[in-house]
Amino acid sequence: MRATTLVPVGATPRKIDRTPAQVAHPLATGRYQSPLRYPGAKSGLSKVIGELIAAAQRSAQVRKVDLLVEAFAGGASTSLRLVGAGIVERALLADADPMVAAFWQVAASRTQELIERIADEHAKYVAVGGATALARWDYWRSWAATPGTSRSTKDLELATKCMFLNRTTFSGILHGQAGPIGGRTQSSEYGIGCRFNLNSLIERLEYVGHLYDLRRIADVWLSDWKTTLHGVASHYKTLLPDRVVAYLDPPYLSKSGKLYRRSFDVQAAQEGKDLDWMSGLQHHDLAEYLRREMQYRWILSYDYDERLLTDDSLYAAKAMHPSILSRDLNGVKAWRISKRIVTLNYSASSRTGRGPAQELLLTTLPPATVPINERLLAKTPN
Repeated sequence: MRATTLVPVGATPRKIDRTPAQVAHPLATGRYQSPLRYPGAKSGLSKVIGELIAAAQRSAQVRKVDLLVEAFAGGASTSLRLVGAGIVERALLADADPMVAAFWQVAASRTQELIERIADEHAKYVAVGGATALARWDYWRSWAATPGTSRSTKDLELATKCMFLNRTTFSGILHGQAGPIGGRTQSSEYGIGCRFNLNSLIERLEYVGHLYDLRRIADVWLSDWKTTLHGVASHYKTLLPDRVVAYLDPPYLSKSGKLYRRSFDVQAAQEGKDLDWMSGLQHHDLAEYLRREMQYRWILSYDYDERLLTDDSLYAAKAMHPSILSRDLNGVKAWRISKRIVTLNYSASSRTGRGPAQELLLTTLPPATVPINERLLAKTPN
């Protein structure tokens, strides 16, 4: 059964009731902003998403994006960059993986506590290296909260586990198949701590905390994609339909289980299960929702797969097609779906390894504002 509740940082989702203060942090325009290395990270995609939203805001339909919703937060690089650049007013982060969600919740609202924990882990284990660091890697890989642990304690431990494993595991992968950087022998010139640059990570954590304090990060939710999209429509009704944009970067259509730890669904994640979204079931569910029920603008990015554009149950349609009930009760629009192909550099692609690969972008932003140029192609590759 799909989870129907969401878990925000506080007791209830934070209100959007005032203009947030200006961002005043050197990383607002920095190259690296996220504390996490994320599998499948795509160099340059955040800039393209920013260009799409900036162009849309010059239209009469959109004008201003008050909230960007990143429903598969992961490394949250797009939200951090677009908020820092002032392209969107604020961002909401959500993830179905309890460990990833706990990381962002603690990094945002308990920044100094997490910095102290990470600095301690670095000094006692990572900096020592060798067998000491490997033993700590094994400890965190197997760590689980004991029954009765308070949410506050559990979240801090989960956040520490997430960051430790992310910075010491091959490609930042959090699932059980990937091993520590440098391997068990630690004979490589790149040891387990080579991606654990403490000073840089502290600066990035401080940037996240700064954005949350300014309310530029509106909130962080533990919730699956459907609960997130429903929750935004419920809690931020005044922003519908044109002042909020959802950005969704779901797991790859093929072989995504090799990169991602959890499924689309919070309850399955909490029970330690993986949904069968490699078979396409969850991808089809997401497509059905976006095409027929989504109440506000959206941008979707996928590792290019021809099936996405030829399968009628995915995104072959030229426009959204809401049901009569969705249209009349929730005001769902029959917006046109613009489709673009962009070439990006992948840090860990499911199909091609590191290097250039093609990405599919689909969006319901006003079609006349969606660019067509040498980088954003309006036709599919042969």
